[in-house]
Order: sequence, then structure tokens, then C-alpha cells
Amino acid sequence: MFYESAGPEEISPEILELASFLHSEASSIARTAATLIMGGLPLLGTGARRRLRSLLGDQLLELARHLQSFGDEGPRLYGESQRRYAASRLAEGMALHEALGERAVVHECILVRWSEEKGAIPVKQARILAQSFAEVSSQAAEVYLTFQRAESVAFQEAALLDTIVHHLDEAILGVEPDGTISYVTPALEQIVGLPPRYFIGVQPERLGSLLQRLDLRDRQGTPIPREELPDRKALVSREAQHADFVRMRRMDGTEGIVELYAAPVFAEEGQLRGAIVTLRDRTESARQTVALERAYEDLQTMHARLLSRSRLEAIGELAGSAAHALNNQLNVITLRVRRLLEKPEAAEDAAAVEKSVREIAALVGRLQEFAEAPEAREAEPIDVRKVVETALQMTRAELGPGNPVQLATRLREMPPALAESDALLEFTTALLLGARDASPPGSTVLVETRIMDDHVVLRVVDRGPALSAAQVEQLFEPLAPGGAERALSLSVGRQAVQRWGGEVRVLHEAEGGNAFEVHLLLQGAAAVAHAAEAAKHVEAEAEAEAERRKGAPAPARVHRVLVVDDDVDNASMLADLIRDAEGTEAFTAGTGAEALQVAERSPPEAALVDLLLPDTKGWEVVTELKRRFPDIRVAVVSGLAVTREEREQSGADAVFRKPIDTDELLRFLGF
Repeated sequence: MFYESAGPEEISPEILELASFLHSEASSIARTAATLIMGGLPLLGTGARRRLRSLLGDQLLELARHLQSFGDEGPRLYGESQRRYAASRLAEGMALHEALGERAVVHECILVRWSEEKGAIPVKQARILAQSFAEVSSQAAEVYLTFQRAESVAFQEAALLDTIVHHLDEAILGVEPDGTISYVTPALEQIVGLPPRYFIGVQPERLGSLLQRLDLRDRQGTPIPREELPDRKALVSREAQHADFVRMRRMDGTEGIVELYAAPVFAEEGQLRGAIVTLRDRTESARQTVALERAYEDLQTMHARLLSRSRLEAIGELAGSAAHALNNQLNVITLRVRRLLEKPEAAEDAAAVEKSVREIAALVGRLQEFAEAPEAREAEPIDVRKVVETALQMTRAELGPGNPVQLATRLREMPPALAESDALLEFTTALLLGARDASPPGSTVLVETRIMDDHVVLRVVDRGPALSAAQVEQLFEPLAPGGAERALSLSVGRQAVQRWGGEVRVLHEAEGGNAFEVHLLLQGAAAVAHAAEAAKHVEAEAEAEAERRKGAPAPARVHRVLVVDDDVDNASMLADLIRDAEGTEAFTAGTGAEALQVAERSPPEAALVDLLLPDTKGWEVVTELKRRFPDIRVAVVSGLAVTREEREQSGADAVFRKPIDTDELLRFLGF
């Protein structure tokens, strides 16, 4: 029998990804599965183990070829192709439960390997694997039936299904052509909370009361009629049926999510013998998926509000509804949002959200005090740079990498200036978005801070046409005919600056464009001297660092990295980022003592160490790692400021502030 291969455009990216994974990992998965299978048998020597490993590897490669060639039809055709393999194994004396158990071990090893390499397996790939497992199991059962009949052995459906291994996580049910359930594995009780005896032998018309107690519903919560369940549909249509998300109410009252797959079983002459149903508990993975989707929707809505509505009103709403919940979860959401990148329909928005989540993290803590739209307050000493950085975070999705208009910043450490934080934030955000609108695609908006006499000056420079005096006034006049989109925010901001004793200027740039300058009074004359000295110090440090990097060779790539952080989510996130580089291993530790133990077992080439550990100071871990492994490359990761003296005393090679600049981190590791 020949089948026509599907065209590349007909095969989904998820199936192609699964095929590629099986092809590349076949040897590793087969080795692990062979070890597990042979571990429960008498010692048969390396020859038998090698032969089994080779057989399993060939089957995985065969599945990969079927998926790559036939897409959604791959599992069914693969199952049919395995009849000869099943016959050969059964002819060797292997019992049916052993054959099915062998397949179950391979299936479990695929899931474990995927989890190790890529994290939680997506629904699409999990469904394809479950379908392939069920198809092969169905074909093996048919082959076994043929063997039994050829040997004139009486065959009963319950006896056949009773050979299926009981230790599988999935519950397996045998359904006869009339809908009667003739066999159930014990795993069903763990999933639904009812012993198998409540189902076995119950006539179809009497199953209604049991199903009513389970309260089966679809994703939207709509009750699922008995005739719409996969087993009934498989018996009627004589085709495999799948339901990846079925809500149910367990007997203890808790809510559960299960995945159902039903495959019809036929006799050699084509007569329908019933159906085999597999039922898998997906409660935890479904919970995580729902939480991820809700977090994505919340962040998308939040981001749209920040960019389209009055900034003060948006900050108030955001602080009241999201700041408390997000404050300790943003790093977790960052990791989960990455998984959405696998969904083609959400990839573009997910990428923007992924970039901005870390930037939002610095903002969330400050938003809590803005739960209500603030009233005008007297000017007070504030850190202008922090306000500007917050505004940049809020508009980063609209400016910078991936956008038509790029962003350049020159922000220096400044002494306090007289202003009011939220009003200046609103004004700065309006200036940034206005500069983006005025600048042509491919140009760069410049944002910088500097000191002039007794003022801190914030400059936002666009690359648009030079503005006349009348056009400038129109920008700040929301009631004028044809007023600018952000005229209200600009007008309120300029009035606030004037109220604080400062001023707003609009100047023409020599190289083209307009510079919007916000002049804010410094806090006292002593601050002026401090600012000048700080500016010189920062410039000197920057020049020295630039010279050092210029003369230093590119760091060699590392292949084993130790991540030390007591925050599990942060450690996992950094480890996943590092593992994305092919050929790189990442190990995690939550304490200083654990870090040293892990390092002894597998000496790392580089380490990332958080300063705040529960059992010791991060500096002590850095020093000890350097002592034990003189060639190791160590970076400190901290949300606190780190002095040069501290870094030099510990021997740390670099310092990364949270949230971490991932590009700089990867360069440090030589990627």
C-alpha cells in the first residue's frame, strides 16, 4: 500500500518540530528506554541491550519520518507500519503486556527528554504522541489476536485488555461495539476518584448517571453529551477521536482536566471489535496553560492601556488591579510567555510582551503608590534619571529594536532635582511618543540628561522637520484647531515644569530635528558640584571600561554554567536562557552550600551568583569558587549597587544588575 506524502505547506510547524526532535534525540531516548526496560529483566548481556536500543532507535526514526512526510496522518500510518515489528516481537515470545509496556516506556522517555530539553510539552505535540502510542497499541492488539486465533486459543476481550500494564499513568478502557465498558485499568481511580468496578459491565443506558456525577464539560464549560465523547464517536465513525481538554468534577469535589483518545479496534476481516480509550490527567498542565494565557491577556491589555490612554489614569488603574498580583510573579510570567512564542498566532505579541515584562518589573513597585490619579503636589527632590528610565520602559515596545524608529540614550547619574515624579513621568512619556511620531522610519530618537548651571536638563531629540514657533505652540495647545494628539499631556506637563520653577524649551538641532529640553532646578548649590564631579567620574569609568573592552579579546565560549539563586523561578529562567545555546549545560543551586556541592560534582566553566543567599553571602561563594576553580569565569547578579572594591576583593569578573541585560550576559559567556 502506498500513500501520497503531504506537501510541506500542509504540515503544521508543531508536527515538524516534533519530527525534528525525534530525529535528533532518537539515540538518546532509545538508550534511556532500553536501560529502563532491561533493568526489570534478568541480566542478558550487553548484546541484548544493544539490539534493543537499535530496534527502539529505528522505531523513533520511523515515527519521525512518518510525521515529516504525512503530518496529521502520520500517527495512523505509523501504527499500520508497525504491524510487522509487533508480529516479530510477539513471535519471539513477548507477551502483549510486555510489548505494550515497552511502547509505554518509550512514550514516557520521549516526554521526559522533551521536558529536559524544551520544558513542558505543548498540547499539539502531546496529542500527536498520544495518538501514535494508541495507534501502535491498537495494531499490536490486532496482531496478538491473529496469533491467538492461529494457535486456536479462545480469546475474550477482557482477557486481552487485562494484559495491559497497570503502572501506566494513563487509564486505559476497553469499550465493546455496543458501548459497554469491558475493561478498565486501576489508574482510572486515581484520575476520576471512582473504582473501575463502577464502570465495568455497566450497560450504556445506565452509564448516564455516572457521567452526570462526573459532570463532563468542554473548554467553555458546556456539558458534553454521551454521544459526543470520543469512545462513542470512534465506534460510530470508525475513526480515531481525540478530546484534549475535558473538564470534570472528581468524586471529592475537586475540578480536573483530562485528555481522551479513542481508537477503534478491528478484526482481520474488518469487523469492528470495539475501541481502546486512553485517559490522561492534564489538570496541572491545563492550569498552567490557563494561567499563562490569562497573564498574557492581562499584560497585553495593560500594555495597550499604558500607550493609548492618559498615563496618569492608566497608572492608577494598573496599580490598583495588577501591581500587587504581578509584583512577585513577573519573572515567572517572563518564562511562561516564552512558551507562547511557539504559538504562531501569538508569536508577534508574545515577543513584544517578553521584551517589556522585565522593564515593567522596575515600574510595578512604584505604581502601587499611584492607585488613584494623583493630585498636583509641591515639587520635591527626585531622581530624574529613574523617572526617565521608567518612561523608557513604558514606551520600549514602541521605540527601539524591532520598531521603525530606534532609540539612543545617554543618561548620567544626577543629583536630585525639584519636580513631581508622576507628572514628570507623564510628560516624558508624551515627549517620547511625540518624537517617535515625528521621526521618519530608520531614524533614531535621542534621550539624554545633562547638567547646565543650576539645572538638570532632560533632552528628547526627534529627527522630524524643524518646527516653527507657531507649530511649537500648537503642540502645547490642546484646544487649538488641529491640535496634536498628545497636546493635553504636553500642556499639563509644561505647566507643571513651570510650577516647579523650571522651563521647557524647543530648539532646532544643527544636524536636523528638534530638541525638547526640560530644565529642572537642582536641589541647592552643593548639588551642582556633586553633579559635575559625578558626571566626570561616570565619564572616566565609561572611558576606562571602553578601553579595557577594546583591548581585551572576545571571551571564550563556556559549555557548563552554574546558576546560584534562591529564587527558583529566576534560577530556572537563567538556566533555560543558557541552555538555549546548543551544546551548553546549566546547573542550578539555591544556597551557597548547594552551589559548592554541585560545582564539585560537575566543575563549571562559568558561574552566575546572586548576592542574597539564605545561608551565606554571595561574595563568599564567589571567592570560594575562584579558589577551587582558578580558571572559572564568575559574575555577580544583584538588584543592589555593587562597588568596584567589592568586586575586586571577591575576584568577580563582572556584575549584572537585575533585571539582567541578556545580550550582555550571553556575551560574557562567550555566545
